[in-house]
Amino acid sequence: MLSVFGYGVFFVLFFGMLHAKARRWRMLAAVYGGDGGPVREKRTMQSAVLLGIGGYNSLKGILTIGVHDRGVSLRVLPPFSLFHDALFIPYGDIRGWRTSWYLDVQSIELEFTGVPAIKMVVPADQAEFIGSFAGRKMTLSAAEPPQGKAGQGWRAFALVHAGLSLVMIAWLSVMWLTH
Repeated sequence: MLSVFGYGVFFVLFFGMLHAKARRWRMLAAVYGGDGGPVREKRTMQSAVLLGIGGYNSLKGILTIGVHDRGVSLRVLPPFSLFHDALFIPYGDIRGWRTSWYLDVQSIELEFTGVPAIKMVVPADQAEFIGSFAGRKMTLSAAEPPQGKAGQGWRAFALVHAGLSLVMIAWLSVMWLTH
């Protein structure tokens, strides 16, 4: 009986955490949920980061982006798609600007007019892929984001972490070689 209770608690906690982690996506789905119809072209295994409401979610390599005549569709690949309904966002609701979220590639921060509290950061090539089908319906700007540079704190954190790691490796190597 105790093991059944333990499994129950585990499943409630597990699925509760998945549901909580998907809240930014669910907020987008409340406005943009749906299917855009036939896809003109799509890319699978793409990456994005959802920002907003005091945190972020990384969707690294689990996103499918489809371009349509009127907008873009976003889907999370199974089995990660639990609590992540398909999204269809009209091109006119998307605007973006350059940011420095990713350390290894240029990135674009996208804002959706229907849910301005949630932003999506994508590699620049993904934003350009979407923009190439949108024409003038979507606004991508090389200007600074409205609230100033984004992602600089993560860049500084990564550089400090890398520096401290190198110092620790050097220190441990010296300690190991002298003993």
